[in-house]
This record gives sequence, C-alpha cells and structure tokens, in this order.
Amino acid sequence: MKTLGALAMLGAAALLVSGCAAGNTAAPSSSASAAADLPTVDWDSATADEVQDGGTLTLAVGALPVNYNNLEIDGNDVDTNTILAATQGGPIKITTDGEPVLNENYASSVELVSEDPQVVEMKLNPDAVWEDGTPITVADWQATWQANNGTNEAFLPVSTTGWDQISSIEQGTDAYDVKITFSAKYADWQGLLGLVLPASVASDPTAFNEGYTAQAMPSMGPYVISDIDQTGQVVTLTPNEKWWGETPKLDTILFKVVSQDQQGSSFANKEIDALEISANADLYATAKSREDAELQATNGLTWTHVTMNAKEGPLSDVNVRKAVASIVNREQIAAAANTPVGVPAVTQGDYIFMNGQEGYDDKALPLDPSAAEGFLGDAGYTKDGDAWTKDGTELKLTITVPADTATNIQRAEQVQADLGEFGIPVELTTVPAAQYFSDYVIPGNFEMVSFSWQGTAFPISSTESLFYPLDSGQNFTGTTDDALGDLWTQANEELDPAKRITIANEINEKIWSYMPMFPIAPLPEVWAVKQGLVNYGATMFGVSATVDWTVVGWKK
Repeated sequence: MKTLGALAMLGAAALLVSGCAAGNTAAPSSSASAAADLPTVDWDSATADEVQDGGTLTLAVGALPVNYNNLEIDGNDVDTNTILAATQGGPIKITTDGEPVLNENYASSVELVSEDPQVVEMKLNPDAVWEDGTPITVADWQATWQANNGTNEAFLPVSTTGWDQISSIEQGTDAYDVKITFSAKYADWQGLLGLVLPASVASDPTAFNEGYTAQAMPSMGPYVISDIDQTGQVVTLTPNEKWWGETPKLDTILFKVVSQDQQGSSFANKEIDALEISANADLYATAKSREDAELQATNGLTWTHVTMNAKEGPLSDVNVRKAVASIVNREQIAAAANTPVGVPAVTQGDYIFMNGQEGYDDKALPLDPSAAEGFLGDAGYTKDGDAWTKDGTELKLTITVPADTATNIQRAEQVQADLGEFGIPVELTTVPAAQYFSDYVIPGNFEMVSFSWQGTAFPISSTESLFYPLDSGQNFTGTTDDALGDLWTQANEELDPAKRITIANEINEKIWSYMPMFPIAPLPEVWAVKQGLVNYGATMFGVSATVDWTVVGWKK
C-alpha cells in the first residue's frame, strides 16, 4: 500500500501493496451504495479506566521501513506509517468519523484568524517535547515547511501540495506561537498540521533524505522506538519517558515482519494479536479458525487500480490505455475480492471521491471489448489471427507484482486473463516485496502495476500529487495534463464545499480523458483481532490516523 502522502501528515495519501486512494469525509449521497452501509469504526471501545495497565501487543507488517522519515518519498508506505503512528502527532488529529479536530496534547488552539490573506495561528503546548526533551517550537514548523515546499530540490518530500501555498511561518508572541500565512487560499490547511519534524532533521537535506534509513525518527508521541532488530526483523516500541500526556497502557508494542501469505497462519497460531484482512479470502478463512478471534468490518479509504506507465512503449498511446481499461472486468475483480470476506462488492469510478459519498462521479469506461477494438484501431493496431499487431510488432504487456502478496497477485492474474483472452499477452514479473515501491514503482521501472492507494481525510488536495505535476513524487504514470494545474489550484483555493465538488468533478473527468490509471474497486477495512484487545482494529480512516495509542490495550 501507498498513502496519498504520509498518513500522519493527514493531507497526503499512501501506497499499499495489497490494497488505496484518497477518501472523502463528506456525508454519503442519497444514492449511496451498499458499501456505505458498513460503519466507520468496528473495534471494541473502552475508556482508559477499563483498560489494563501493562501488557504487550504484537502486530505484523510486511517489511521494515526503508526510511523512518515518512515525509520523505521512500518512507511513505503503510507499514512505515503504521510503525511510526504511536511515536508521532500534531496539533490536528482525525476522529473516527473522519473529522479534523484540535489535539490538545500538541496545541491549546488552532485558528483560522484571517481569510484574506489566509492566516492560521497555532498556540503550541509548551509541555510538548521531542524524546530528548527539546521543546517543539516554531523553528520545527519553519524547517518542516522549507523541506516540503519544493523550493529546495535537494529535499525529496512525498508531496509539496499545500506546503507550496505557504508564504511564511513566523513566530508570534513567543516560540510556541506559530503564525502561518498562505500566499493563496488553501482549503485543506488542516491537513498540513498532523505532523512536524525536528528542525535538526528538516533543515538538512542529507538528514531528511538519508539520516533515518536505519534509525528511528525522534519520537513526539506516547511511545518511542526503543529497538530495531534488523536480523530478527522486529521493531520494538516502549513508553516515551518524556511523554507529557495521559500515560499509555501497554508496556510493549512489537511489529514483526511477516509476509502477507503467512500473516493468516501467524494470527491463527497466536503469534500476532491482530490481522488486517482487507479483501483476502484466505486470510479471512484462516482467521476464523482461531477460537478467540473477533472479526470486524468497516468502510475504507482504499481503492485498487491499475497504473499504466505512459512514458514509453505501447501504453504511451492513450488509446491503448483506454483499450486496456475497456477489457479488464472490474466487476469480477471486485466480487472476487469482497464477497468472500462478507462485505458488499462495488466498483470504483472516481479518482477523488469514494463510491457512495457526496461528490462521487463515476466516469469509468464500461466493460466493452467492441470499444476496445475501436481504441486499438485508433492506435494503429490490427487483428492478425489471435494477436494485435502494429507495424509487424505484436502488442504484449507486462505487469510487475510483489512476491508473497496474494491479493495483488490475484488481481494481476485477473488482468492477465482478461487481456490474454482478448488477444493481448501479459507477462507477470515478480519482484521482491520489500523493493517493490523503491526499485520499481517509484522510479517508473514497470509497464503496469496494481497496488492500492490509501487515502486521507482531505481527498481533493491529497490526490493532486498522484496526477500532477509530471515530476511529482507520487505521479508514477509517466504522464499528466497541464490543465490539471489550474483546476487543482482552483479546487485548493475554493472554500465553498459545493463549488469545490464541482471543480473536483472537472478534475475527475479530465483524468479519465487521458487515462493514466483506472480504479477497480474500493476495499473495506476487514480485521480480525484477539478478543480483549480494545480501541484498535477496523476503522474507516485507518489505524495510523485515528487510533489513540494511550488507550490501546487489553480490557480489564
């Protein structure tokens, strides 16, 4: 999985190997699909006095982070965000209903004090410190802004969106009074306030890009990363001795590397305490075999897709890309993924909003082999026996898949089968899961890939970097449309929700016109947890964004 920017940052999105795109916090529309019938949170909730003091929580991740700075492009994956969540925070947090609210651990107030020019003032909590005791001040916010705004190309941030709309960050009455002035209106300004980096890291490109590839970023949350065992592939978190908020309940949190194919048996064998199933039927069946398992399901912000590299080769022709999208049976893939885990199967046809939510505008090309033939004809291909050829060359494609990720492989095999039956051979190229994004997806070393985008509570701004500009750190498609720049500027500056949706619909239609990728289906959040685990599990807006780690633990 990849997020649309770092999850803790709230305003960007993340990559998931097995399943994601930006979500939408708008209320469901009157025509909401069956997917909207699922709740936004399904874990067992408990108050702090109902949770045991102490204990260990053992969780699984697919790989250890390649960079513990999740504002740097290589650090923006779901496993990294999951591991870091209990060590991070900021003045704005997301509720389980997807609403941005004040996080009093980090600030006493966050206010939009002026709309023209747009000025946000934060009164930071003087008790908030880094794990070495250094106070969190305006200097950290200034350095984080400079590292992420794109003015210094030596930094490699996940996304510059929003940060590049800030004209200044200044100290007010003291070092805990932060005044942020925007050069233009930016509607999703709250999405920038979920995470800040130490000034010592964010002011140095080498430290920002490379300083935390083998060591943990300094904590500002209730837990610290106390050990990284590269040999045993385990990250250990323990309570942060400098934490100023409510005392966290757990003594230890362990993140063990377990391949996706093995996570089901690991949960069944009681080696881990929670299992994110998503749409993996095998995991679902295996999890149910554990006698103390509790199954949970909510809506999610994740959508699967096929991204096509339009930089070169056959897929550089938009008509070939449209042909592929007209051949792949998205309905069948959705049904195969969701039905076996007991949740509704629907397709996704919008690049910004989730199915069933206000603003959703399905512009997907229908399953239509005849239309595909027309698209290929427009691209100069003719049918020659069972093959499609152009200038004597047969149309063949490849799809790169990460090893040991069942849902990704199954989806790729369906794409392979659909295109193969139509007459377009597809070769599956299997690569190590740990290098899937860093060595293949991010550098554009592929023809087709099918991972997922995991979104945020700020869908319009967070999806921009997936499509625009061409050299965005998250645009893996090899193409863009220059008109998107002005459209996204309009959307990001529009404070009227209805008008923003109208502009977002224009953006959605524009992207469908050049088809750099095509969405397949939204994925639910399906989890299995050990009975007794509270305040952790299935939640629509993601455990990395909405879990309060001070109350995660075992019920008394």
